[in-house]
Amino acid sequence: MRRVVLCCLLATATEARADKCGPLAVTVPPKLELVSRHDAKVPDIEFPEALDPFFDKLAQVARGTPGVTLRIAAYGDSNWTNDRTAGDIRRRLQKAFGDAGHGWVAFGKPWGWYTHQNVQHGITGKWESWNMSAMTIRDGLYGFAGVSAESTQVGATAWVETAKSSDPVGTAVSSFELWYLARPKGGQFEVLIDNESKELVDTESTTKEMKFIRYKVTDGSHRLTVKVKKGAVRLYGVALERDATGIVVDGIGMNALNALSMTRMNPAQVTEGLRRRNYDLVLEPTGTNVWSPTEHPTLQADMINGWKAALPKASILLWSAPDLIANGQTTSVAFMKTFSKWKREFSRTNAVGFWDQYEMLGGYGSMPKWTREQWAEPDGVHFGPRLNAYIGERFVYALMKELARRVEKDPKLGCKH
Repeated sequence: MRRVVLCCLLATATEARADKCGPLAVTVPPKLELVSRHDAKVPDIEFPEALDPFFDKLAQVARGTPGVTLRIAAYGDSNWTNDRTAGDIRRRLQKAFGDAGHGWVAFGKPWGWYTHQNVQHGITGKWESWNMSAMTIRDGLYGFAGVSAESTQVGATAWVETAKSSDPVGTAVSSFELWYLARPKGGQFEVLIDNESKELVDTESTTKEMKFIRYKVTDGSHRLTVKVKKGAVRLYGVALERDATGIVVDGIGMNALNALSMTRMNPAQVTEGLRRRNYDLVLEPTGTNVWSPTEHPTLQADMINGWKAALPKASILLWSAPDLIANGQTTSVAFMKTFSKWKREFSRTNAVGFWDQYEMLGGYGSMPKWTREQWAEPDGVHFGPRLNAYIGERFVYALMKELARRVEKDPKLGCKH
């Protein structure tokens, strides 16, 4: 894992932390670290007024305001299931503003490449990893992140642990919040922290409902393990956080995610999950998997309205999808340019922010270039590690540029609390 150095992106708020309502200075780097011969201009965030609450809270975090945790969620498709773009965003923001914990990670292995960055996690024994794109389940109870893991094998385990000590972020946690399904004929599981048994949880219930258990630990390196003891146990995931001012980024990646596939999820669980995580900003970079363009506007509106209802104080930021190459072809799909324009217009008329990832990567014809450079995978759809990091850096740059613009206009941004 490449270490990311963010000295040039730090919000220089030393004086402001001494005087909580003093001027806040934000330094935007004069140049980017990751460059290629295909570089295009990094677009500004459009319709930024829709993100006013987010930037006000980001300024609070930059000031080091005690007890302020800013949470970001990214609902992405298969390019996000390996947490690489979310991981780069997480590292850069946490190194700049403070590490408040890794955030959400699902249990199980819904896809072979599902591995979160700067955290350790895995399973032993036999588990079925239900997900709405490849391993569907009739009840549709995937939680709010589209993934659940179920086992009936006594002794099977699912575990999560803080990052390795050499990692730049994620090396400490002060609370684990475990999410699971309670239901009729539910089984039992044991919870262990650092190999010490904490409790036996009985998931038997008269109704099906998502439940949560929070475990406080001394801030530092820890491992949480769930061990099946009896019957069928279904787990969703765990949120790792710290009692520290800073940022949490939940990378929620689901294969083939789009507004249509989101309808396969239980709306009540999605709403409850979003409220429980209490996000300040929700990113939505999908578009590669839009198979029903005529239905999509209605479905997208329903999805965004659902998020707004669940998180009335949160900001929402849509990204245009990247360029792509159709299966068996060598040239770009022209529809992606049209869809990018549609998503911008949707953002404008629905009071959400917009960031043009499509043009940032070079627009029409860019994916063949990235594929030839081996920054993207040979299929012309999926990103490689360098392109993930490239996208993450440019998005954080756009955020910092917008924050700097706001602070220049209002040096006391984030003080009115």
